[in-house]
Amino acid sequence: MDTPTKTLTFETRLDLIHEQDAALCQYAELWNQVKFRWFANLQKPKAQQLNRTQFMHEMGMPFSYRVFQGVRQSIKGLIQSYQTNRNNRLATLDVKIKQLEKTLNKLKKRCDHVAEKGSPQQAKQLRNRLRQKEVKLRRWQQKQSALVAEKQENKAPICFGGRKLLKERQTLKSNEGIRDWQCRWHEARHREFLLVGSHDESWGCQNAQLSPSEQEDAYQLKLLVPHQLRATFGTTINIDHLQFKHGSKAAIAQAVWQNQVKKHDKSIKGQPLSFRFKRDKKGWRLLVSVEVAGPKEQAEWIDDDQGVIGVDVNPDHLAVVELDRNGNPLQHRTFDLPLHYKNDAQRAAIIGDAVRDLMDFAAQQGKAVVIEKLDFQQKKRHYQKQDHPQYARMLNAFAYGKIKDLIETQSIKRGIRLYHVNPAYTSLLGRMKYRDRHGFSDHHAAALVIGRRHYGFKEKPPKQLMGINAKGTVKTEHPPVRMALGDYQYYNKLQRWYQPLEKSLDFLSGWRHFRRVNRVSYSVEARLGGRPGMSPDLIQESTPLLSAHPAL
Repeated sequence: MDTPTKTLTFETRLDLIHEQDAALCQYAELWNQVKFRWFANLQKPKAQQLNRTQFMHEMGMPFSYRVFQGVRQSIKGLIQSYQTNRNNRLATLDVKIKQLEKTLNKLKKRCDHVAEKGSPQQAKQLRNRLRQKEVKLRRWQQKQSALVAEKQENKAPICFGGRKLLKERQTLKSNEGIRDWQCRWHEARHREFLLVGSHDESWGCQNAQLSPSEQEDAYQLKLLVPHQLRATFGTTINIDHLQFKHGSKAAIAQAVWQNQVKKHDKSIKGQPLSFRFKRDKKGWRLLVSVEVAGPKEQAEWIDDDQGVIGVDVNPDHLAVVELDRNGNPLQHRTFDLPLHYKNDAQRAAIIGDAVRDLMDFAAQQGKAVVIEKLDFQQKKRHYQKQDHPQYARMLNAFAYGKIKDLIETQSIKRGIRLYHVNPAYTSLLGRMKYRDRHGFSDHHAAALVIGRRHYGFKEKPPKQLMGINAKGTVKTEHPPVRMALGDYQYYNKLQRWYQPLEKSLDFLSGWRHFRRVNRVSYSVEARLGGRPGMSPDLIQESTPLLSAHPAL
């Protein structure tokens, strides 16, 4: 299995008394002071950065190594998240700038043509439009230059508390408004803290110990108070009757049981638990993270020899194709993802429902799932080439990373094997070989290639492509020969050859792709009548031509 482990997070809301709430607030304030100072230390040149002992001595505040680990992991996650978002923004800007430069070149030629032969009013409108495009291009180029310089300097300008709230301070004039803003600013900057665990610590975490309670399906938490706060709140804070109502309870129950058995049997390896405390308008929430492995015992009923399910992730749907062991399609499904005009909570719910239906289908068929090993930048760059407003709107709401992560998480929880394959040219090969042969869409044809690639089938382009244009003329095209080119060079050349070919003809029934022309199992009426949007008159006119053609 490609993803043997996955970190799962379980959430519950804490029912606290006033003293416990005050203790957690003081804990969060102390922890975030260390976090801010450590982040400032990392922004210095490497020669001037302090290690943990020097840093603790400079702060004059003793804290344990495990607390420091929580601070370091939190800062590391923030920096990595910012760097990933910056790379995504750079990739998006790069595509936008290239497309806008092409548009400007066309617009300049059109301006010159209209200036010579058109009316003055049309020329003025085009010049105004050209000026607006040039301003937009300069703005994007400035953003790109600033991000590139920031990346080269290895900076991560993170604002703790949020830039929106920070900018709000500039609009305040009255003392009462400033005091209210300061309270909200302090709450936003000190509303969470993280405690990480280790497998060799008692109950999986030294600073927060989760153990079974007397009540069924409930737990109790013992939180170790820092030395600075023990004079006020004591050594520990005990929180009882914790229940995790959402998610797979078996994973956290297994982790707690494993840590409990480890106390009596040292040969058993404990399960590390990480605890994140977050405060919102309703109070404190507790998020417990545990690393879960996909046990082989859960997946014994999944047999790759019975076939797999190929999945192609798209901005508005999941294209799913079920295959047998020989790579032949058995059936195809579509799970819609109407993410446009939805907020984050609605998108999360829609994605969760679609992935759940996908996993239900995989469990019903008893087959593993195969997806592309692709990151968001590549997927977004692929769809940005679709120069269409509809694709632009869908891409704005496209949450490819969230879909991919949720598929991986659900496969672990439900014991369904998940495989990743190389995504190179799956869409191109699907369109050329399987789209019209099986009556699939482009995306289902790509899903078929993804599933076949898991078994190592080599997808060679057909030796010739045959099609009928709108006039009823039968044409044959021969793809370029591989010769001494490598795979990457050859498929790039093949794509450059095929894309204009698709756009050059007004299709009636689409190109028909066969390795050998004399092996045709489709009737003329079925192939022509099965395509939506065809004129009956054109079908009637083209049928005699096709019937008379020996190759068809």
